[in-house]
Amino acid sequence: MGVIGYVVFGGFLVGLLLVGVLFSKKQEDSSDFWVGGRSFGPLVLGIGITASIMHGGTLLSGVGLMASAGVNLLNNLSFAAGFFVVLVFLAKKLRRFGGYTIPDILGARFESEQVRLLSSLIVLIASIVTLIAQTKSMGIIVGQILGLPQEVAIVLSVVIFASYTIMGGMRGVIWTNIIQFAFMMLGVVVLAVAIFRDIGGMTAVMSLTGEVAPTVTSFYGAWGPMQFFSWHFVWFIAYFTRVEMVSKMYTARDERTAKWSLAIALAFLLLFINFTVYFSGAARLLVMDGLASSDQALPVLFTKMLSPAIASIALAGLAAAAMSTTDSLLLMAGSCISHDIMRKYVHERKGIVRDEAFYVKASRITILIVGIVTILGALNTPGLILVITSYAVALTGASFAAPMVLGLNWKRTSSSAAFASMLGGFLASGIWAIMSQMGLEFTRTVHPIIPGFVVSIILVVAVTLVTDRVSDATLEQFFPEKA
Repeated sequence: MGVIGYVVFGGFLVGLLLVGVLFSKKQEDSSDFWVGGRSFGPLVLGIGITASIMHGGTLLSGVGLMASAGVNLLNNLSFAAGFFVVLVFLAKKLRRFGGYTIPDILGARFESEQVRLLSSLIVLIASIVTLIAQTKSMGIIVGQILGLPQEVAIVLSVVIFASYTIMGGMRGVIWTNIIQFAFMMLGVVVLAVAIFRDIGGMTAVMSLTGEVAPTVTSFYGAWGPMQFFSWHFVWFIAYFTRVEMVSKMYTARDERTAKWSLAIALAFLLLFINFTVYFSGAARLLVMDGLASSDQALPVLFTKMLSPAIASIALAGLAAAAMSTTDSLLLMAGSCISHDIMRKYVHERKGIVRDEAFYVKASRITILIVGIVTILGALNTPGLILVITSYAVALTGASFAAPMVLGLNWKRTSSSAAFASMLGGFLASGIWAIMSQMGLEFTRTVHPIIPGFVVSIILVVAVTLVTDRVSDATLEQFFPEKA
């Protein structure tokens, strides 16, 4: 991209850092840092949610995956169904509880510091795995824009998003998400206009794609029925256990705002998903042949279809997509260490008292440490970005789906059941993922989330039936209408 790329992307990065500086003075306590003082309205929060989950993996690797294996592999209905679960079963109770993190509400609901600790570790591991995948996607994009080696681009990207997250906390994350959303929208619109001009609309693109590569437009694509089903099941579970989305329910002004923000986010999400399907067909027609990795399809499509100046803006939008997820995940990973483990599990149990300034400082230090770990992981992790991300969401989905939904909607769910369900789901999905990477044939057609979720749901029901539920006082807090 040359000088134009440096100017456009440099301006984008400066804007993000300025937001971090602006909100750095407003971090008076943990509530300000972790949940932005619970001050966000439905539109701002809805856009923030969209930006944080419409990540670089979905745009970058999603386009490449569909262009090579089939357009039905990224399905609107899977995402919409996951949003519906949060909207109906989780959003109201999350905001009413008023915590900071997923471990906050699980620890309180099940009266268990062991549940809090286990859920904190699961969120931390899954967040770091996803951070590594998203940082790899940023390395590809930033390297394309600035003409840098991927390793240098990865380090630069982490330095930028870690800096404004450390300075601005959740307010910085949400408002940089707004900027990133604007760049994302601009990037996909200019590319869509160029494709429409040169090839035609969705029908024309898919018709031509079907002639060139019939597998891409077939129902199952290049996969078998079981692979196809389990892949979609991954993203259904993922979208109601995504820590960067679920945790944002705490930042809403009130319960009504939390629910409306989800409806707005879903509308924007479905719009973006349709763009990725459109782009995947164009990528199959124009750029897929000869690429070393399908992850390169969308950046190459930008540079092929657009002038250098416009391509720089569009690629900045792609970088924004990756960055808008990484900052949220970085914040969540930091909160697991400084809030859930240090403050709640260690300090409060031992009667250690620290002021709010201490915990804000500790939060910033832990975010810095997680950022360094992310760089090291991204520099040494092979594989498709979206596949790596799907393993991370398998860990959180298999661990949290059953205890969260049942725990907040079935009074009988016990503490022992929640712990067993989370641990069993995490281990089952993790072991299955390892066996899949080892090449064991029977694991290749079923995504790790399937065995993990099955184990989790069996354990939460079976153990609940033979153990005691939590106290009436706790149940009254979470089920006031049924108390």
